[in-house]
Amino acid sequence: MPGWVFLGGGGGARDSYPLDRQFARAIGGGPVSYWPVALDPSTHDYTDCLEWVRSVYEPLGVGDISLWTGDRPVFPADYRAIYIGGGNTYRLLSIIRRWKLLEQLREFVLGGGMVFGGSAGAALLGSDITTIAHIDRNEVGLTDTHGADLTAGYGVFVHHRDADLPREIVWAATHGRSAIALTERSNAVVAGATVTAIGPDPLLVVDKDGYRKLAPGATSYDGMSVP
Repeated sequence: MPGWVFLGGGGGARDSYPLDRQFARAIGGGPVSYWPVALDPSTHDYTDCLEWVRSVYEPLGVGDISLWTGDRPVFPADYRAIYIGGGNTYRLLSIIRRWKLLEQLREFVLGGGMVFGGSAGAALLGSDITTIAHIDRNEVGLTDTHGADLTAGYGVFVHHRDADLPREIVWAATHGRSAIALTERSNAVVAGATVTAIGPDPLLVVDKDGYRKLAPGATSYDGMSVP
């Protein structure tokens, strides 16, 4: 039975708590591999990031969390879950591609594994990371921007604001894909072709003709493809 994909819109601990709680329930005690590699290690201490993640999940019963720093191979199949954090999405995808992890992530989810993507991690799990082109700079010179495509065929916008809607509608028309737009207070769980909104706020489903809101707890069954 395929696993689930958890998408965080990029807000703080209070905003992501409903999603964190569901993720913890789904994975039990772990083990979890935490990937903070979207962040530049010259400006961020990965061990501090790991301590933060542990501070969130240990009270929820997840005690086995280890760190992957992107400087050696990692094998998702060795874990119950993968947690992919925020930062620069182009940097993140370049490292994922370096270690040929996109296909491994797909196989991992198909085999029942759970993946959490927060902010840049959520955009990576969508169909194409150009959803974040207005936020992140492509300092690594990435040309292939296809993501893991584990979100029922949708692209994933994070840190959504109402002013972003025209851009998101154009993206959907250009790419021939609908998109999930997550504010910093909205989150989602994807299971196969279904998308369930996880609060506190609604998420948006955007296509070339406009958008509709999906209230917390509601599920959309019109995913474009099954991972």
